[in-house]
Amino acid sequence: MPMTPSIREVTAADVPAVVDLVREVLAEFGIAFGVGAQTDTQLQSLPASYQAEGGAFFVAEQAGIITGTAGVVVVEPGVYELRKMYLRPSTRGHGVGQALLNRCLESVRAKNAKLLVLDTTEQMTAAIAFYEKNGFVRDDTQRRQSRCSRGYRLELR
Repeated sequence: MPMTPSIREVTAADVPAVVDLVREVLAEFGIAFGVGAQTDTQLQSLPASYQAEGGAFFVAEQAGIITGTAGVVVVEPGVYELRKMYLRPSTRGHGVGQALLNRCLESVRAKNAKLLVLDTTEQMTAAIAFYEKNGFVRDDTQRRQSRCSRGYRLELR
């Protein structure tokens, strides 16, 4: 049954909850927070760290609890990277990820993006299936973090 999360831009007050959620999800997959991706450190200075890269960071919130995260940043003109798309296990498969992705797509399309890229690890099989269902195609040239083993791209035009 789909949940109806509130999707909003992150605030500085959300940082501890965002870091905790990302740390917990990475641990599920045997990945240590802060190892193999400088993007973990950027979470400490949200929202400024994403805004400085021409992007935005969003959270899904239900009953006052942050249940998901996702952000976008410019990697080159017209190309944005989807980063830190993580969901609490209890909210997976209930539309929260789709709501976050839709908000990110809305954000980059408003800036005339032509391409949305991401990288992930092959262990995150449900996430990979989700990305592919949403039209992302594998493109390993999009791998930017050393802990990631797959890259994807989504043409927006």
